[in-house]
Amino acid sequence: MSIEKRAKAVAKNIEGQAQEFLGEVTGNDQDVAVGQAKQAEAEIRHLDAKFLDQEATDTTDIGNRLKATAKNLEGKVQEFVGDVTGDPQTKAEGKAKQAEANLRHTVEDIKDTLR
Repeated sequence: MSIEKRAKAVAKNIEGQAQEFLGEVTGNDQDVAVGQAKQAEAEIRHLDAKFLDQEATDTTDIGNRLKATAKNLEGKVQEFVGDVTGDPQTKAEGKAKQAEANLRHTVEDIKDTLR
């Protein structure tokens, strides 16, 4: 993976985590949302760097990773909505979607390792 692209993705993730934390501490929902969006952007940058460096990619694998990323983003948004509205079920469903996405990514990582 391109070191420069990976470094930028890590920096964006840290920036997002810091902004989300600040928003939670200050009660600023906009900062929380922007911080989460930056973390999602970092995740997409990581995937982009990984795909660019991969010599031969199977479109099915890319599709699976994109679906997992979309599921993760959906979960983050749903968790945020649950936080804002105070609905613990919505928040839990969002976390469950994120866990499912992480599992999908792990499966794809194992496939990559086996190749």
